[in-house]
Parts: sequence; structure tokens; C-alpha cells
Amino acid sequence: MTYIFHIPYPEDIDKEDFSGLFNALELEGIEEGELHLSIYITEQGVEEAEPYIKEVCDNFDTSYEKTILENKNWNEQWERSFQPLLIDDFVLVRATFHPENRAVEHEIIIEPKMSFGTGHHPTTAQMMQQMRLLDFKGKKVLDCGSGTGILAVLAEKMGASSCIALDNDTWCYENCRENIVLNSASVVQPVLGEINQFLGDTFDSVLANIHRNFLLEYMDVLASILKKDGCLLISGFYSEDAKLILDKAMSYGLSATYRTSSNNWDCILLKKSSE
Repeated sequence: MTYIFHIPYPEDIDKEDFSGLFNALELEGIEEGELHLSIYITEQGVEEAEPYIKEVCDNFDTSYEKTILENKNWNEQWERSFQPLLIDDFVLVRATFHPENRAVEHEIIIEPKMSFGTGHHPTTAQMMQQMRLLDFKGKKVLDCGSGTGILAVLAEKMGASSCIALDNDTWCYENCRENIVLNSASVVQPVLGEINQFLGDTFDSVLANIHRNFLLEYMDVLASILKKDGCLLISGFYSEDAKLILDKAMSYGLSATYRTSSNNWDCILLKKSSE
């Protein structure tokens, strides 16, 4: 059994900052809605988590509503609600129960699970659209915060010689492993861990569809592991935060070459100086 805590956003704190207050908890998932935050906690973890959630809500003058997520056959649920995602003739993202489409350049199969990264969110869709601009042939790639592994799988399909799919969430890691098998992705390596473990390594391209605070805190690491003339493709942040992130990127020798926006979410392609 899983419990969901629905928490309206307080007025005096950034949405992502508020969401980050709950990272210390053992979560099954967290979803940032337009008006409220949804936190998923297992039955085993709810007794310890609820007092902490209550304390945070009290401190920020908000409240929470706790509901129970009923057990469902998630394959049946997705079959009723999840539709394939088609980005031009470039890529089709579909579930296992959808028919294949040989007319598209790349096809990615996602196992129906309670994890994010199906491509439907504006950030993931924009990441895939901008990946079309990059040359991945023979390149070494890191997908940071890989979730389902959808971007790492696409990088391989576009010719990457190696691709690490990094996430610090066990659920995402396991789902990524399943999707690697479904897509016969032979060069994608799922890794459960943190970005700092790759200090000293270098990549031709780094993909980071992740929240604003991570990008600001680890921009130095992302820049340091990028080869000269390498590309860093980022999303996962609101349009109003773009300048803050761009200023941080510029301070580490990264310059923006392309930027898109969709539903107040931005995606930016950065390039590292060759000097």
C-alpha cells in the first residue's frame, strides 16, 4: 500500500526549494503539480515520514491531505490512459502494448511503471527534440538523472558508443534496467549513484533533465566532466529560472547555443569552450 501526501505550495518559498525539503525521506516518488506537491510514501515508511511532513507544513503555514493509492494493475491502467508520443518522424515513445511504427527513425519502448520519464512532460519532450541537433555517433554520453532511461536509450539509437544512465533513485534504476532490455540497448549502462563519482572522467555529451537546484549546485561538476567542445543539454526548470542557470553555466565556460520553451519549462543546449 502507498500513501500520497498532497501539499499545497506555500507562498513564501520556491516550488523546487519546497520540494527539496522532502528529499531526506524514503520516498516512492514525488510529483510537482501546478498547485500542489504530491509525495508518495510506502506503508512501512509512513509512520516515520508523517511527523516530518507535518512539521514542514506547520513551519510554512500550509497543510496536507493524506490519501491511499489503491493497488492497481498498472499495465491495464496505462493501456487505458497512456498514449504513444510521436515527435515528428524522429522518435516514437510507446508502451509494450502499443503497435510498432516502422515509419519513424527511432522507436523507444517503455515498460508501464510508476516512474516518470515517458516523454510526455515538456522537459523530456524538449530534450528529445534538441537531441536531434546533436551528433552522437561514436560519442561517450552521460545521462544524469536518467529516470526511465529514455534519453540514454535514444542516445544509443542515435549512435553513441557508450552511455551511462545515472540516477540515485532505486526505483528509477530498476525501471531503467527493464527498459534497456526492452530496447535491446547494448551500450547503455545503468548506474545507481551520484554525479560526484564521475569526477575525473570526461564525456562528449551530458544530458541532464533534472531540477533547478541540482543544476545550480553541480554545474561545476557537469562542466568539469565535459570534454572541450562538448555539449551539455539541460532541462527540468521553469523559464523564469533560465537566466540564473545560464549565468551559472557561463561562469564555468559554458555558452548557450540553442534554447526552447514549452508550457513555462525551458530546455537549453550548452557548449563547452575549446580553450
